[in-house]
Amino acid sequence: MKSKLFIFLFLLVTHWGLAQNTHFWDGIEAFDGPTDDNPVLASQLDFYFDKMVAPLPDSITLEITRLIERTSCNTDLRDFILWHLLEKYEHPEYMSQDQVFVWLYDQYFSRLEINDLHETNLAMIQEKAERLRRLALFNIAPDIRIGDSINLHSVESEYTVLFFYDHSCEVCIAEKRELDSVCATLPEIKVLPIDLNMESTTNLSELLAIFDTYDIESKPLIYVLDKDKRIIAKKIQAKQIPSIL
Repeated sequence: MKSKLFIFLFLLVTHWGLAQNTHFWDGIEAFDGPTDDNPVLASQLDFYFDKMVAPLPDSITLEITRLIERTSCNTDLRDFILWHLLEKYEHPEYMSQDQVFVWLYDQYFSRLEINDLHETNLAMIQEKAERLRRLALFNIAPDIRIGDSINLHSVESEYTVLFFYDHSCEVCIAEKRELDSVCATLPEIKVLPIDLNMESTTNLSELLAIFDTYDIESKPLIYVLDKDKRIIAKKIQAKQIPSIL
């Protein structure tokens, strides 16, 4: 009896959630408000995609498709939505969601005439999308070579942690201590620390290439790779590593 009640309640809640999603954007076709800077609309988009859509790329892209189809007759509104979501998923909450950025480029920005989309920013969006495409979860991590001291793909270990940091950064040093503490109990992990301090390096061109290859916009930065050097986690904190493994 309890199991039947649980199933009934689960189906009821699921149906309610789907119904709420279905009707959330009712009337959006008739929207005639400002789109240049509309914090209310921006908040609605954030609430919907953060709270009412499963945090999976496939679920998010499906909902974006539906929303853009409903707003296609109002290009100003459509373009506001596209720009807002592109910015949102450039730095997403969950690491796999950066592929929504790639999808937005492939599906819309590379195909449509969008307000304020010019050759310069289109090229920047394309470059960002291609970096994120290469760095998608379960892709082979790009090789890293710095002089004779670092060769990523020659490292033999069950797991490899790429730790990008700057020795002059206090936050980086604190995170390095945390990483050392975490990995001390995990002998199957090999940590590959890569100091990105520009002033003390003799391999400036190689470091600059790493910034681009690994989409490094801030430090510290962590990638976790399996024994085949596939990316299994990225842009996480050291304390999250045990739960991922």
